[in-house]
Amino acid sequence: MKYSILLFISFIVISCSSYDKDDIGNDQSLYEDNLLKDYELFHLANEYINSNQLELALIELDKVEVLFPSSEYANKSMLIKAYIHFLKKDYEKTRAIAEMYKTYYPGSKDIVYANYLEAMTYYVMMKKKEYSQKNSNEALEKFEFILNAYPNSKYEIDIITKIKIINDNLAADKLNIAKFYLDKNNNNGSLIYLLDIFNNHSTSNSIEETLYLITKIYYLFDEYELAKNYASILAYNFPDSRWYERSYNLIYNLNEVIDNEKWYEKYNPVKIFKQDSDNLSDTSQIQYLE
Repeated sequence: MKYSILLFISFIVISCSSYDKDDIGNDQSLYEDNLLKDYELFHLANEYINSNQLELALIELDKVEVLFPSSEYANKSMLIKAYIHFLKKDYEKTRAIAEMYKTYYPGSKDIVYANYLEAMTYYVMMKKKEYSQKNSNEALEKFEFILNAYPNSKYEIDIITKIKIINDNLAADKLNIAKFYLDKNNNNGSLIYLLDIFNNHSTSNSIEETLYLITKIYYLFDEYELAKNYASILAYNFPDSRWYERSYNLIYNLNEVIDNEKWYEKYNPVKIFKQDSDNLSDTSQIQYLE
């Protein structure tokens, strides 16, 4: 008898524990017994987000969409749900909802945020330079689309900062590949990646070493004028760089830099506006829809 009672209690406990978040979200009484207006539900959802009660926030946002489909808050609720799934690191669902939003509300003023959320799902998944840069390229493409399609948006400064970080990440990856080819004596293969960095990622933190390696390869090819041209760009922009000293020594076959004359000016070097790495931090911080 005692055993039967314990078994019954255990069954009740297990049954109650299985009544999880999904069951709460599917409980029709939550919708039928609702007494709050659309904006009240929306603000309640935001309060839940602020207190990190994300599942409860999703329930309130669902109520807005189901009970008030024509409300302006139904429109925003869909995007906030995508934002919540981003916070939960469910990036596939974030993208799915963002795409759905763009289909349902193609003329919405908040459509830029749907694109921004989608881009962010790739940005936060960027890999270090030793790995595939597929997500970096996807994020770059989508962020650049936003800048071109929606100029002067409230997300512009944040996007520009993130694009700089992406470019730096891509440049570091290409430089790593270039040095791999150089180690294998494949100078032509290395030069392709180095020139790509120079042409497309000149503001990155990799540009100084890149210019030195380009100088070195052209010197090995006996293309002395080209070598001097890239060395002059390095000297003009980064006169205190250790990579400039190496390139100078390479070209003039010296043991140390002893001539301070601005020899490079006759080559009309290119001015490089290198990004300020001190003001950039590789952060996954995301903007919130206002």
